[in-house]
Amino acid sequence: METILRDNLLDQVSTNFPKSVEKKPATSSLQKLLIPFYDRKRTVTIEEIVRLEGSGNYTNFFLKDGTRMLVSRTLKEYEELLDGQAFVRVHKSCIVNLGYVRRFYVKKEGELELTDGQQVKISRRRAQTFIDRIRNFLPATTR
Repeated sequence: METILRDNLLDQVSTNFPKSVEKKPATSSLQKLLIPFYDRKRTVTIEEIVRLEGSGNYTNFFLKDGTRMLVSRTLKEYEELLDGQAFVRVHKSCIVNLGYVRRFYVKKEGELELTDGQQVKISRRRAQTFIDRIRNFLPATTR
């Protein structure tokens, strides 16, 4: 993955923009989740998750290798579980991993571009929280 400088992350227009899941004990610096997927559980490191999208009582996991997993848990459960990590809820139906944010665009509504090329809308209500979190975020160098 290309090295992204924090100064280049926000475009010029945006500079003035005023328990149901088991945690495996981290034996290394990477935290892992056991995600129920079909009839088994899959171990996924926090670093592999690009974004989560909620749809009713289901959550779609989008991983950096392109894998998409549908899990029968709510987005709120994962939001509480990932609180304090490199994740921020940018919309009522989307949580993104700050390590995979390439750019932030300010338009009528804010929008993110992720490193996989996907565009994600940011709600006006959550935009300031996102800005605060991304400015204080130190990306991991081993992605």
